[in-house]
Amino acid sequence: MKKMQVSANKGIEPAENSLVQQLFFRYWPYWPLFVVLIALSLGAAWFYLRTVVPVYEATATILIKDEKKGQDDSKTMEALNPLSSKKIVENETEILRSRRMLEEVVRQLSLYAPVTVKKELSIHTAYASCPVAVQVPNPDSLKESGPYNFSFNAGNNTVSVGGKQYPLDTWVQTSGAVCRFVKNPAFQGNPQNGSFQFSFVSVEKTATSISGALEVTPVSKLSTVIDLRLKDPSPERAEAILNTLMAVYNSASLKEKSQLAANTLDFIEKRLALIERQLDSAEKGVQRFRTAKGAVDLGEQSQLYLRSVGENDQKVSEMNVQLAVLDEVEKYVLSKSNTGGVVPASFGIQDPLLSQLVEKLYDSEIQYEKLKKTTAENHPTVVALQNEINKIKPNILDIIRNQRKSLLAGRANLNSTIQHYSGLLRDVPQQERELAEMSRPIGTIKNIYTFLLQKREEAALSFSATVGDSRLVDKAIAGSKPVSPKKPFILALALMGGLALGIAYITIREVLNSKILFRSDVESYSTLPVLGEVVQTKPGSKMVVTAAGRSFIEEQFRQIRTAVNYLGNRTAPRTVLVTSSISGEGKSFIASNLALSYAMSGRKVVIVDFDLHMSGLTERFGLNTEAGVIDYLCGKKELDQIIKKTSDSENLFVVPAGRHSGDENLSEILLGEKGKELLKGLAGLFDLVILDTTPVLAITDAYTISSWCDATIYVVRHGWTPKIHVQRLDDNAALHHLKNTGIVFNGIQKRGTGKYGFGYGYGYDYDYGYRYRNKAEKKTLGANA
Repeated sequence: MKKMQVSANKGIEPAENSLVQQLFFRYWPYWPLFVVLIALSLGAAWFYLRTVVPVYEATATILIKDEKKGQDDSKTMEALNPLSSKKIVENETEILRSRRMLEEVVRQLSLYAPVTVKKELSIHTAYASCPVAVQVPNPDSLKESGPYNFSFNAGNNTVSVGGKQYPLDTWVQTSGAVCRFVKNPAFQGNPQNGSFQFSFVSVEKTATSISGALEVTPVSKLSTVIDLRLKDPSPERAEAILNTLMAVYNSASLKEKSQLAANTLDFIEKRLALIERQLDSAEKGVQRFRTAKGAVDLGEQSQLYLRSVGENDQKVSEMNVQLAVLDEVEKYVLSKSNTGGVVPASFGIQDPLLSQLVEKLYDSEIQYEKLKKTTAENHPTVVALQNEINKIKPNILDIIRNQRKSLLAGRANLNSTIQHYSGLLRDVPQQERELAEMSRPIGTIKNIYTFLLQKREEAALSFSATVGDSRLVDKAIAGSKPVSPKKPFILALALMGGLALGIAYITIREVLNSKILFRSDVESYSTLPVLGEVVQTKPGSKMVVTAAGRSFIEEQFRQIRTAVNYLGNRTAPRTVLVTSSISGEGKSFIASNLALSYAMSGRKVVIVDFDLHMSGLTERFGLNTEAGVIDYLCGKKELDQIIKKTSDSENLFVVPAGRHSGDENLSEILLGEKGKELLKGLAGLFDLVILDTTPVLAITDAYTISSWCDATIYVVRHGWTPKIHVQRLDDNAALHHLKNTGIVFNGIQKRGTGKYGFGYGYGYDYDYGYRYRNKAEKKTLGANA
């Protein structure tokens, strides 16, 4: 079934529209509220801008030498500064914003004693505008106090505090602490008289406040350049803090390197002294060992001993040979009886006399043997040879004895020497082992001593090569315009805030309202078609449809009339039931004016007041005392007796509710056949029968009558019908078989103060009980009730 829509005339909210138009129609009627809220927001923004202290931002950049990201010392600098430490950018960012660094900045710049001046509605810092600054001798023990008023006299360069005048650069006792006033290095210009305030803040608290406004971030992940940003009410102070922070950072880095070099050098000197003592003691021990053992060079000495033993062995062998030769000679001499024979070899005989005598003896014996064979034994020649032989032999024996004694003595001496050298050779491995054990620590100590000497030179070079691990890229510079507050942003925020407050106020009121306020609410809660909308009329207006009228509300009823024709399956309905959820929703108003609209179109229409419990329709036509439906159902009147003609149109007739005596059970009499007969008889007499019934949630009469009708008009009133009733409308219509149901959105009121924008209303009783209201209550509901 096609959902019917009304035209977008005279501010009625269309069902299909753009978002901008929907927002305009929804909130434009409240434009005075938005004007007031925007004015208040802009006023608050102006006051805020007048009282808030502007904040400036200073920026600086510093380069960190990070070995992981390609920044390292050159080879020359690395050689000159072997004690340089490698840095990581992420660690250095934390060091730069560490409390230790910031506390040192606070001490150097005397930020623990801020000077302020009052301007207009706020208090501003006088860091660069005050000619003097305040210092204390021990900032770390400073306690928070102040503020204290003081004035500067440029004529005599004095400061007046509490009525007392103090000269510059002099320690004085004030009510806060011992301090002195000095010339402000950040002040530029000619000193002038002025009144200021100063206070004392702890170094830790000041450093913490700076840390909250400081940003230290790498420029990029692959870069070693660090970006420093600081927001502060004074651009000069922001620049000074960043510059001092970078100077303190570099100074701390150099101090750390110098301290490292000094500690290293001191350690090396102490170790060198200890190593020297150890080395001297070890070398003296070796010296004593060599002296005691006679070990100059054990290797050479062992070789010498070995050669000496070999030579002596050879000499002993030679002597043994000589002794053997002497023995043979002696044996030869003693064994011969003046007869010749083979003479022993005399190659081993070194005494020439002995050799001559042996040769002479041999020759004489040979000659003696020859003469003895040819000459008589007593021959003088033979006797002379015999005597000569006898003389030679004793001489030979004497020489042999002497030679033997000499050789034996020499051999004994050589054997003693051999034994001595053999003993020395046996002691050489032990001495070598002992000497090696004594010399081994000396080598280690010498290596350590050489290493320490090298490191001492490197540490000494570190003092002269004090190169920092960071480099200043850009000094701190502050912008000329404050970063906070941003006036255009604050004003735009105030404007948007005023609009948001208005929208929030209206939206919350509408969202928290449990009544139906918009046609979109009806369409979102129910799938039943919306036949049309009827705006709120003036109180006292009962019939708004006229014969020649072309008003807006009459046009709305004509649209509803057209939409009702589409509620039937094939043809226009002949009997139409008009009902609602609760009383006061205007079903009698809709039924009567819709019937009149049909009558004006030339159709013969009768409107029946089936609201037997509280006949609002009968009251509208002034037929309270006339016989009607109750009389017909009770059999007191015939059909033609209860049909009343109206003065509004010749085609419009009314069947009033009738006279109720109080004895009838109104709900029960509707269940009889008389009710069906009534509708059947009316349908035969008229082109259209419209039935005004009871609210469905109060009494079930409407559900009973709905089965006799062709279509049902369900009236929902703006600002009156609870949302929960519309949410249950589909279930109720299906459960109780309401035929061809369509919704009429009634009583749409103007929203806000505009001439247009129907769709909202206030001032009604929000009770959604299921009871009828008395006539006094209905008077407050307006004509649409």
